[in-house]
Formats: sequence, structure tokens, C-alpha cells
Amino acid sequence: MGRSDAELDKRDNKRARAKASRSRRAANVGGFDIAAIEWLPLVALVEVLAAEGGAVRIGLTRDAGALALGIYLGDDYATEYVKPNEDFAAAIEEIAVAWMPDNGDGYRVALQHLYQRAAKK
Repeated sequence: MGRSDAELDKRDNKRARAKASRSRRAANVGGFDIAAIEWLPLVALVEVLAAEGGAVRIGLTRDAGALALGIYLGDDYATEYVKPNEDFAAAIEEIAVAWMPDNGDGYRVALQHLYQRAAKK
């Protein structure tokens, strides 16, 4: 079933506020060092989006100044950016909260399970 316009507008506004918040907090300084990030938050995001029938495209911006995440969920699509001087885990959590219908609870559980499995190894 389709979602109402009010629900779609509410979700889009939530995403826009989260993106604007991240943009205000972090100015782009230098290139994005992809080897220096902790991958578990991103793996958790991919896991929960895939469980909802979505997907994530991972890449860098043209100038390699930020990580670009193409988020696909149902008919919705957007590119989210994570800048190098942002707290990576916090930025990924904000993206999960903006995209997931459960306000990121599934993401937090998936991330906790990933950390527990990593600690056992």
C-alpha cells in the first residue's frame, strides 16, 4: 500500500533536518580517508536497510572529500554525505534514524550484535 502525502512529507522533512544538521556541524576539510573509518556502523546500516528491502550504494564524492551513501528504500532514494571531520558512527546513526520506520531501533540492535560478534573473535 502507498503512503499518504503527509507521511512522505514528514519523513522527507526529517531527512532534510538531519542532513542540514550534519552539514552545519562539519565543514569539509581535506579528503576522506576511507581506511580510517570503523566499518561496523555502516555494515549495520546496510543490514537493516536490506532487511527492509532497501539497498546502499557506497562511494566517494568526485573530489574524494566525503563519503557518499546512496540510500534506496522502496520508491525513495537520496544520497547522504558523511564528511571526514564528522563523527562517523553518529552520522551513520542519524541516517539510520532518518530512513528507518522504527526511528533507528533496528539499526542500534544490529550494531550491538555486530560489536558482540566482533568481540568474540
